[in-house]
Amino acid sequence: MTIPPADTPSPETRLAVAEPPKPLDGFAPEEFQARRKALRAACPDGLILIRGTTEDEVSASAATYRQNSAFFYLTGVDTPGAYLVLLPESVPANAGMRDLAPDLREILFLPARNPSGETWTGPKLGPGEETEKLTGIPKVAEAGGLWNALTGWLRRNPLLYTLTPYGERAKLTREYALMQKIADVAPAVQFRDCSLALGQQRVVKSPTELERIRQAIAITAEGQRAARAFIAAGAGKWEYEAEARVFEAFRSRGATLAFASIVGAGQRGTVLHYEHNQEQMQDGELVVVDIGARWGHYCGDLTRTYPVGGVFSSRQREIYSLVREAHERAVAGYRPGEDTLKSLSDRCKEFLKNSPLRAKDADGAEQTMDVFMPHSLSHYLGLDVHDVGDPLPPIPPGSVITVEPGIYIPSEGIGVRIEDDYLVTPAGLERLGPPLETDPDAIEAAMRRTEL
Repeated sequence: MTIPPADTPSPETRLAVAEPPKPLDGFAPEEFQARRKALRAACPDGLILIRGTTEDEVSASAATYRQNSAFFYLTGVDTPGAYLVLLPESVPANAGMRDLAPDLREILFLPARNPSGETWTGPKLGPGEETEKLTGIPKVAEAGGLWNALTGWLRRNPLLYTLTPYGERAKLTREYALMQKIADVAPAVQFRDCSLALGQQRVVKSPTELERIRQAIAITAEGQRAARAFIAAGAGKWEYEAEARVFEAFRSRGATLAFASIVGAGQRGTVLHYEHNQEQMQDGELVVVDIGARWGHYCGDLTRTYPVGGVFSSRQREIYSLVREAHERAVAGYRPGEDTLKSLSDRCKEFLKNSPLRAKDADGAEQTMDVFMPHSLSHYLGLDVHDVGDPLPPIPPGSVITVEPGIYIPSEGIGVRIEDDYLVTPAGLERLGPPLETDPDAIEAAMRRTEL
C-alpha cells in the first residue's frame, strides 16, 4: 500500500480528472426528501444534526470505507466528513448563514474539494450548486462553516437532536465527542436523542429498498450454493477455502460482505459468531455457514447447515429436523399485528422446550433443547444486518426480519442454524430470495449433484 509523501502537492495541483460519483445510488431524490421531512416532523421543536462517517474511522482496520446508515438513509451521500442539519420552523436559516433564505430547512455540509487528496482517494462530492442539484438538498455548504452557523442557530433555539450514544463506552464514541464540541461552542445547548424516531422510520422499507434487499439476498443465496458445493467434496478441506468461494460469489456479482462470513465446522459451529474460519473440516462434522451480501447499501443474511461429505448422521438429522420444524412453525404461526420480535422468540423456545429430544450441557446434566438456543429468533434487516427497530412493539408491515432458530450442543460438537429473510405483510411472512433447500433429503441430493 502506498503512503502519501510528506511533500504532497498543494491543493491547487489537480491530478485527478474524473468526475465525483453521483450520490443517491439510484434512488429518487424525492425519497430522501420525504425521509428528512418525516424526521423533522417527529422532532419539530429543535434542530437536528446528523454526522457522517470519516475516513479515519476505518483507516486503522482493513475495512473499506462505508457511510454510516443513518446518514446515508437521510441524504444518499457517501462522502466522508459530512454533516446534515435540519432546522425547525422556529429558526430562520439566515440566523446561522446570512446568505440563506429564512425559510430554508435543510443544509448539507461537505468538505471542500481537495484535488491533491483526490489523487489518493478518488474524486469526492464537494459543496456547491451542482451537488445541490444532484442531491435535492437546497443548500450544500463547506463543512468548515458548520460551527459558526450552528452557534447562530442554537442561539435562537438551544434544543438539538442528534444520535446520542448510550452504554459503558458511550464517552469513547465520535458522537459523544461531537456533543462535547458543540457544548463548547454553544454552552446553552440541550441535547435530545432522535435515534428512536429515526429507527421507527427505517423499519418500514420502501419499494426501492425492498428491491435492494431482494437482490442482496439472491446474491447471498449464490454464496450459500458455492459453499455447499465445496463442503460436499468431503473431509480435508479448510473452512477458509469455503469462505473464499462465498467471497468470490459475492464480488463476481458486484456485492461486498455485509458482515464477516461464518464457516464453522463441528465444535466451531457451536460458537455463534465464529469468524476465524481457519480449521480443517472433518468427515462427519456439520458446518454452519452464516453469510450476508451487501448490495446497493442493503444486506442479505442467510444461514444453512451442511454435513461434510453430504450425508447427515441420524443424530445430526434429528437435531436438524427439530430446528427446521421450529423455523417452519415460526413462519406459519406468525400473528399479523400482534407478534413482536420477543413473542416470536418466546414461542420458538417454548416449542424447543417441549421437544422430547435432550442433550447434555458442559457439566453433563441433561437439558431440554431450548437451553441450547441462547440467541433470539429474529432481528430486523436493512441497511444494517442487525437493523434498527424496537423489539417490543408489534412488527409493522413493510419491515424485513430474519427467522433463524438454532441449536448448539458443544458436548456433541453439533451446531445447527437455519435462517431466511422475510417481508412482513398484513397477511403474514413472505420469504424473500430464490429457493434454497432446507429439507435434509433435498440438501443431501443437492450436495451429491454439486460435488467438486
